[in-house]
Amino acid sequence: MQYRLDGSIVPVGDDETIEDNEALVVIITSEEYESEYKKQFQKKMLLNIYHTHYCRADLLKDCVIGTFVIPRKDDLLGKYMTFGYYMTAKKLVLVDDSGIIEKLVKHMADTLTVEETYTAHFLFELMEYLVKEDVIFLQNYEKKLSELEGVLLQGVITDFDRQMLSIRKELLALQSYYQQLIEVSETLEENQNHMFDDEDCRVFDLYSKRADRLFDNARRLQEYSLQLREMYESQIDIRQNQIMKFLTVVTTIFLPLTLIAGWYGMNFVGMPELKSPYGYTVVIIVSIAIIVVEIWLFKIKKWFD
Repeated sequence: MQYRLDGSIVPVGDDETIEDNEALVVIITSEEYESEYKKQFQKKMLLNIYHTHYCRADLLKDCVIGTFVIPRKDDLLGKYMTFGYYMTAKKLVLVDDSGIIEKLVKHMADTLTVEETYTAHFLFELMEYLVKEDVIFLQNYEKKLSELEGVLLQGVITDFDRQMLSIRKELLALQSYYQQLIEVSETLEENQNHMFDDEDCRVFDLYSKRADRLFDNARRLQEYSLQLREMYESQIDIRQNQIMKFLTVVTTIFLPLTLIAGWYGMNFVGMPELKSPYGYTVVIIVSIAIIVVEIWLFKIKKWFD
């Protein structure tokens, strides 16, 4: 599929004539690239998209080549969407086998206007669409973390570790993605091959700043998740300390009774209580009195709190 840039994004019909000086966006598959474009580009283009794991932009003498690896919002830890691109001053070739880019460009054609011969601006707008809803997406993560914090303050979550591990991995994936977008936009802004004008460099600088803000938001959420993890561990420590405190108090209460039992368990002949008819009752009363006194003292010292 081809689109002409002449103040808007206009689809080019199969029977239409294309002038040499027209700015075009061409969307092809990897098979079409192999059969039609590989010799023309003289293997300049990085189109082994299925073996690409990061976004990149390479500035060559008269063109820019690279790839985009985009995490899916519904499955950040799953498969990524990948497409390659080749751009000159008059032509932008997008190589995509998934069909997602063609849908995206069709949507852009319905809503955007672009300057004539401004393929760099079209690439900028395409990159903008890749992160168009990411601010809201990150706000949803913040809401999810806030809800986890509220539940955590009410009581221990049984599957907190699993939920937090998943969120942290997803946020790390987003941080890596935004960092790659920053590097791509900064590479384009540097304009080492002098292919872009000042306006092109300005828009890529704007994109770099936007991607940097998204990266900072993702990093802030990552730090928030670490704080929740520390809060969770603190609650576990507090519960363990409370259990140990309870066991210590119980042990302390029955320690005198253990002494009495050990003492009278020796069964020496000279023990007067052994032959007394009231010896057993006296020991029981003394034991109960000791327990009552200890509980009273512990409450005064607030050891049960």
